[in-house]
Amino acid sequence: MLTVKRYAAYLETFVEWLAFTTHEQRAALGPDDITEDRLRAYRLYLSRRRDPATGKPIGPGTRNLYAIALRNLLKYCLRQRRISVPDPDDTLELAKERDVEIRHLDRDEADRLRNGVDLTSRTGTRDRAIIEVLFGTGVRVSELAALSVRQVDLQRREAEVIGKGGRSRLVLLTEDAAGWLARYLATRTDDHPAMFIGTTRAEVRPLSVRQIQRIVDTASRRAGLPFRVSPHWLRHSRLTTLARHAGVQVAQRIAGHTSLATTSRYLHVSDPHLRKAFDDAERAERQGDE
Repeated sequence: MLTVKRYAAYLETFVEWLAFTTHEQRAALGPDDITEDRLRAYRLYLSRRRDPATGKPIGPGTRNLYAIALRNLLKYCLRQRRISVPDPDDTLELAKERDVEIRHLDRDEADRLRNGVDLTSRTGTRDRAIIEVLFGTGVRVSELAALSVRQVDLQRREAEVIGKGGRSRLVLLTEDAAGWLARYLATRTDDHPAMFIGTTRAEVRPLSVRQIQRIVDTASRRAGLPFRVSPHWLRHSRLTTLARHAGVQVAQRIAGHTSLATTSRYLHVSDPHLRKAFDDAERAERQGDE
């Protein structure tokens, strides 16, 4: 749902800009107003657009989000043959981005985060289970918030999650994640279908994305980590581990990425890994010559 809201906001920006530049009322805008020249002008507008909060020009990554939302809409229209619009691939080229560092936790930092949960609190077991499942499966926080009890099989240590685009996929749980999830479920006395819930005097509700983010943030602060940790860091940590040790194809299936290039970003090669791979290749070459 969060992605849908963001896409709607990106498209709303384009509609407002188009109405302003054509001097037309929004209701009067039509397919004929979307021309190649205007799409190129929109790219120029995005390159000059400033962040309302900071007053600084928005970066290439953010500009690309606006362009991708519009490109996807135009591609859909072309596939459906409902309207005639310019080819978005030709007129809405994406800005070049610098390589983005994938922020993740190493094993020691992940252990500190786990121990940052106050297990003596009323929600301690639930909060620890949340962190273990995020770290142990690599699911997105929105997927975790939408997870139901029926979607999880603790015996098989697997869960079915609904990802972007409504696509279903199977993810696996580590033994730690399955163990803490079982401990948490043993504390539940309600019959609510959601996996992770919050209780008030009035009712039982599924935890929201924002509530889960606060749980992770609180644990990271109690752990004394020198940086703020979001749930997505835990996803990055799991996918980095899988890409390094199980292969990028395995990480892609667990992540639910449609593009292998997206998953390849998690294949970090540190100096020790690079040196070992370099030396192993040299030894293999020498052995082949003998």
